[in-house]
Amino acid sequence: MRLTHIKLSGFKSFVDPTTISVPGQLVAVIGPNGCGKSNVIDAVRWVLGEASAKQLRGESMQDVIFNGAATRRPAARAAVELVFDNHDGTLQGAWGQYAEVAIKRQLTRQGESSYYINNQPVRRRDITDLFLGTGVGARGYAVIEQGMISRIIEARPEELRAYIEEAAGVSKYKERRRETETRLKDTREHLQRLADLQSELDRQVEKLQRQAKTAERYRSLKDELAAQQDLLDYVQWQQALAAADSATAAHQQHKSQQDHLAAQAQELAETAHTLQQTEQAQQQNAHEHNNQRALLREQWARLEEQIRHRQLTQQRFERDKAQAQSQLQRLHQQQQQLAEEAEALNIQLEEQQLALEEWAMQVAEQEALLPELEQRAHHTALVQQNQQDQHNRLQRELALKQQQQRHAEHSLQQLAQRQQRLQHELAALNLPADTELDTARHTAEHSQTEVATLEHALAECEAQWAHWQQQRQHTEAEQQQQQHQLVAIQAQHQALQALLPSAESGQDFWQHTGHAEAPALWQHIHVAEAWRHAVAVALGQRLQARHIDHFTPPQPLPAGAAAWLHPHRHAEEIGAADSLCQHIRSQAPFQAALQQWLGHIRCASNLEHALAQQSQLAAHQAWITPEGHWVDRAGVVLYHADSQDNLLQRRARISELAAAAAELEAPLAANAAALARCVNACDNASAQRHQLQTQLKQQQQQLQAALSHAAELMARTNQGQLRREHIRQELAQIEQELAVHQHSQAQNAGDNDTLSEALATLDAQQHDLHENNQQQQQALKQAQLAALEARRQHGLAEMAAHRLQQQRQHIAQQQQAAEQQSEEWQERQSELALAWENDSHSDEQQTALETLNSQIEAANEHYLAAQNQLNHTQRQQQTLYQQQQTVSHQLPAAQEAVQQALLQQQEALLNAKRFHDNLHARQADTEALAHTAAHTQADTQTLSQHIGELAQRLNGLGSVNLAALDELNEADERSRYYAEQSADVEAAMALLQEAIAQIDEETKSRFKTTFDAVNAKVQTFFPTLFGGGEASLTMVGDDLLSAGVSIMARPPGKKNSTIHLLSGGEKALTAMSLVFALFSLNPAPFCLLDEVDAPLDDANTGRFCNLVKEMALQTQFLYISHNRLTMEMAEQLVGVTMQEKGVSRIVAVDIQQALSMAHSA
Repeated sequence: MRLTHIKLSGFKSFVDPTTISVPGQLVAVIGPNGCGKSNVIDAVRWVLGEASAKQLRGESMQDVIFNGAATRRPAARAAVELVFDNHDGTLQGAWGQYAEVAIKRQLTRQGESSYYINNQPVRRRDITDLFLGTGVGARGYAVIEQGMISRIIEARPEELRAYIEEAAGVSKYKERRRETETRLKDTREHLQRLADLQSELDRQVEKLQRQAKTAERYRSLKDELAAQQDLLDYVQWQQALAAADSATAAHQQHKSQQDHLAAQAQELAETAHTLQQTEQAQQQNAHEHNNQRALLREQWARLEEQIRHRQLTQQRFERDKAQAQSQLQRLHQQQQQLAEEAEALNIQLEEQQLALEEWAMQVAEQEALLPELEQRAHHTALVQQNQQDQHNRLQRELALKQQQQRHAEHSLQQLAQRQQRLQHELAALNLPADTELDTARHTAEHSQTEVATLEHALAECEAQWAHWQQQRQHTEAEQQQQQHQLVAIQAQHQALQALLPSAESGQDFWQHTGHAEAPALWQHIHVAEAWRHAVAVALGQRLQARHIDHFTPPQPLPAGAAAWLHPHRHAEEIGAADSLCQHIRSQAPFQAALQQWLGHIRCASNLEHALAQQSQLAAHQAWITPEGHWVDRAGVVLYHADSQDNLLQRRARISELAAAAAELEAPLAANAAALARCVNACDNASAQRHQLQTQLKQQQQQLQAALSHAAELMARTNQGQLRREHIRQELAQIEQELAVHQHSQAQNAGDNDTLSEALATLDAQQHDLHENNQQQQQALKQAQLAALEARRQHGLAEMAAHRLQQQRQHIAQQQQAAEQQSEEWQERQSELALAWENDSHSDEQQTALETLNSQIEAANEHYLAAQNQLNHTQRQQQTLYQQQQTVSHQLPAAQEAVQQALLQQQEALLNAKRFHDNLHARQADTEALAHTAAHTQADTQTLSQHIGELAQRLNGLGSVNLAALDELNEADERSRYYAEQSADVEAAMALLQEAIAQIDEETKSRFKTTFDAVNAKVQTFFPTLFGGGEASLTMVGDDLLSAGVSIMARPPGKKNSTIHLLSGGEKALTAMSLVFALFSLNPAPFCLLDEVDAPLDDANTGRFCNLVKEMALQTQFLYISHNRLTMEMAEQLVGVTMQEKGVSRIVAVDIQQALSMAHSA
């Protein structure tokens, strides 16, 4: 796998989209300090998942986005993409199948960070997992930034261990172990939740067992109610059957009358059906005659069309025949003309052959005279050539001087034109006006102010919305808490209210005597809170005494305890001042009884006081304490609060709960109103926020447009000023060049005069030789012309003969084509004649047309007769329809009577069926019910009354959980399920612990193997880089899972006791030894080095370069350096420049290509 491209956009100083190609194994990034070279290394670390802004030389992750420059506005986002060539399949997993893999990271100003693999959104973890075990990562050893070399060598043992683990591929095992531990933790929490559920379920089972007992009593009453309901349904079933028999007799009587009318209607319907069939047959007959008539008309029209078509065809045959005769005459004339032309060409060809033979003889005579004349001319030409050479030499010198003179004039002309063009450009240079630029700046500043105002308003609105949202949540929480309190109070109130009837004894007694609604004592007295236990102990069963006028106990007495008061008794003051009656307020009916029962009971503040005053009691008196302890002359009875139910305490508690519930109603209503106000305020704030966001977005767009316009004007102004200065510099340079060319032109003029005089003398000497040579050349030329003319005439004769041959062949081809066309037209003429002879049926078609006219008239007569029969049948149908209407009006009344009797019958049967279905659904024994009904003579009213009484008794049980038994079984089943699930969870925990143990064993094995291998490589690379010495790795700790790693290094001639005593260069070389050892063991696909050679001298740099070249056979290196030797090692140079302040640009150079260009030059 190789890194092929690094793409940056908006990342730190690389504001423009920039692509850095990495084609070779050794690529150097060079440039001056501060131009942005290290930003390339930061970009690679960032896209590999670096999450710490400090590691990227920033304070926050937003610092990686271009923050603007003098002429650049800040970028909205930063994006970096790495493109890898994966043809060798180095990457594993789902992305290993792609030959090219591109990973990308993007960050916006809003803090939205996203990752992509091959343009598909992924998680940061997916990027990390993609390179696990390869050494490539945000903190891997494949990316060595500035200062990282010193950090590696000075790292703690735990930090050095991380590099060994990455080389060993243990990082993915550690990730799996961490995930397994997380799952183990979740499993333990799940097990704890299961234990809590099991405990809660046990409490629920106890409650369900109590509810099941109540459900059994309920079901016994329900069974008795069902038996009475069965008996009632049986009686009603028998009554419904008797009503059904009566309705059946009435139904049969009305049915016979309906059948008579229906028979009459049926007879009329059959007659109507017969007439309808007759009508249909007649309609069919009329339709067939009409179809036959239409068919004959269609045949007549088709035959008439054929006659017209034959007439048109006859006319076309006549035209084709005339055309064929005309073509045959034309072809005959063409053949005669071609024969005449062929005969004339044969004569011309014979004449041309004779002329060709004559010109061949003349060519031979002229060529015999040429050799002698050529020898004379050659001798004269040699003499003239010597003088001509001298003349040419002087002439070349003169031409060179003249060329220099013209070049000087041309240069002067170009400089003048260039000077004039620059002057015109300088005059026409159009710079934006200062007012326009000020206006643009003012518009941008105004937009910025508006944006700031809207942002401030939006912030205030969001703060207000957050305030109301928080207030709303607080109000909702408070309201929910109050609702929970109210629900809890109401639940307690309902529970205590439900317990009050069960706490009262003697309910069965009073139900039996019919005085269940009589007022009880405990309901009509008010006791001080401190003395409630004392009053309950003193009164005992009498606390539930009923006030009943003229009550006589029934005989025999019903089961159960009961107490009642005598009527019309007035209160008598028989008690002492400290009697228990003083702490009770009651109504008149109960006051006398309380004085009688409690007047002799005195109140003591505590048990000690009562015991001390025990001897002062009379025989009928007793002391009682607020706790309920009883002291009389005979002994002491201690009261325990849980030993019996206290109706007074329960009633007081019910009153307190009712008051508390009433007190919560008002705050709940207030909170509801406050919550409504908060919701309204939140909605208003949200709407205002949305409006401000829309306005802010529009204003930001206007600001962006204003800033763009201002930046454009500023750029135009800067460019115009730069151009104006450049033009002025060029004009000054042109003035200097004009002076140089004018001086050179004056010097060349003198040299031209001297050379012109020498050429004039030589021209006079050559004149005589030229005339002699000209005469000889003239004689030779005339001979050559004569020979050339003869050869030309001979060639023309040959061409003419060849052309005549071609014309004769062309005429022969034309004659052959004319004969073929003549034969084709004769065949066409024969075909037309034969076609005309075959088409001779016109008379037969005319006869058939007349016959069809007769048939159409006959078909019209048949159609009219059939239509008359159809009209007669339709009149008969109309008469029958009137008779049917009369019967149809009588039949509905009879049907209505039948239907009414049938409905009564069905209603009785439905009632009988309903009662029978009820009996059948409950699987009632009808025979036993019949015997019971006959024996008891039960009627529906008595049975309904008894059923009502049973229903009241069921209602008296209150709310009964009928599903208690099922819920109990379900709870038992859930208990078993939780037990099984707990066992499964414990087994899963054992498996997870076993998996962790296996991962630990694998980690130990891989780490130990890798540690030994890296140690061996360090011992090899260290002497190579230092030229001697020794180094080794040691473990710090005995546990292979947590042991740290330290490095010991001894350069040649030194015996250091610690690594910190080494110099900066020695530390760098030692760290390089470790890094290269890791690379040799687990070569990363690529390695990034950021000025790691800075502390090295030339000798160490040379050894470093040699080692990098060796490792470049397996690993691709992209490094940053200022060292000349390291630069020379690179195959490609990537230059980083910053001509525009704050903006980095790339200039790439291929060293091999540059050397090839240098050698070729």
